[in-house]
Amino acid sequence: MLRRMRSMLGLAEEGDQSSSAPSAASGQEAGTSASDVPRGTSAQGASTTVRGGAACCPVLLLARQPVFDASGEVWGYELLFRRPDSPECCSGDVDASVATASVIADGFAMARPALGQGQRLLVNFAVDMLLAGTPRILPADVCGVEVLETVPATEAVLLALSGLKSEGYLIVVDDYAGQPGMDALLDLADIVKIDVLGRPLAELARDVAGLRPRQCLLLAEKVEDLATHRQCEALGFALFQGFFFSRPELVHGRRLDSSQAAKMRLLATLAREDVNIKAATEVVRSDAALSYKLLRYINSVHFGLPVKVTSIQHGISLLGTRNLVQWLCVTVLSEFDTGPMARELIAVSALRAKFLELCATRALLRAGQVRAGQVEAGQAQPVPPVPQSGALFMLGLFSLLEPLLCLPLAELLRSLPLVDDLTEALTAHTGPFAPWLELMEHYERGRWDDVLSSGAAMGLSQADLAVAYAGALEWTSFFHDSRE
Repeated sequence: MLRRMRSMLGLAEEGDQSSSAPSAASGQEAGTSASDVPRGTSAQGASTTVRGGAACCPVLLLARQPVFDASGEVWGYELLFRRPDSPECCSGDVDASVATASVIADGFAMARPALGQGQRLLVNFAVDMLLAGTPRILPADVCGVEVLETVPATEAVLLALSGLKSEGYLIVVDDYAGQPGMDALLDLADIVKIDVLGRPLAELARDVAGLRPRQCLLLAEKVEDLATHRQCEALGFALFQGFFFSRPELVHGRRLDSSQAAKMRLLATLAREDVNIKAATEVVRSDAALSYKLLRYINSVHFGLPVKVTSIQHGISLLGTRNLVQWLCVTVLSEFDTGPMARELIAVSALRAKFLELCATRALLRAGQVRAGQVEAGQAQPVPPVPQSGALFMLGLFSLLEPLLCLPLAELLRSLPLVDDLTEALTAHTGPFAPWLELMEHYERGRWDDVLSSGAAMGLSQADLAVAYAGALEWTSFFHDSRE
């Protein structure tokens, strides 16, 4: 059964080094055409499972949330899915478990390229999937098997988890709050997750004290501010999940040093709507390190060019102005690197930027289709305006400047010539661009109902959102690989 499932999902068998999971974002590996993609993965990043001629197409809504260690480095990520649990998601004889397995495999393939050495991906599995051994479709050295609080500690479940643990899978017990009847599960746990949001310190201390004799790491989830992070660290938590890293302690009165100020001036140049290819080219040519990074970027598998590019001018001509400016913005931003969490902040900024840009592109396409349909039907109803994709790229890119530099955002934005609507969205979360930022924040947190309602208001379908996020993950994975 597992062999058949792995084959259906396009995953390599153990010991088979000749095949690997295709990229769910691009639909193909280097040198592989879209028509060669194994059944089970669509070329647009939406999971498609086929069995006996009946197709099941659960569109993959995936988000990833970083998990940090005590030093502030990224330990790994949890993958959040909108699961295809309802019968209407499937047709024919394809059940929801197989559909979910396909979603998990595709999501894993999308997120894995951005992992650093030794980093893990935590994946939730329902009880029926644990009993079926479904986690084995993913590699043991990367996958952490997360056991939800709804999973009963039956003899069959414990036996399944014991087998997985013996094979090298991390066993993660979710949402522990001191509830009784958990001893057998906790005996198997490598990591125990505790939701700390809004819980009294005394309760947390009690739960931690009860777990201290066990040989497991404690993970604090929903850590939303630095004060909570410090409290959890003092209690003995080793891992931390939440958005505390995006809420800085501002240093009032501090100024940017000369190097940072120069980078802000460069970002200001790149943020201008009238930036031209000549000015951007001179920026690259005047910096040997940037020239080297640009050539490496263009020659990467991301572009799949048949020939190597050796000339800066040739490379820039292939990129075009917009792609060059976007690459420069992310690269310059990565050079701020002011602390151990900065790399993740930059990665999230780049992901936000590309996601919003791709959403805008698809929203513009949908709006055009709606207008064409209205003309054909003799109707003339207003279609909500869609911001330019380049403006939304800048919105996402600059949305985490404040935690990156620990200076008030309003002060930082004074040196960037952004349009007023962008500045208003970034500083006050109001104005016409604010809903796009809210869409991104909902997506990051896996608030799927809010994601779908926000997307619908912008004319975006679930498939549009899935394709945009998959494309953004693929694009930003290069910056994970190439950062020095």
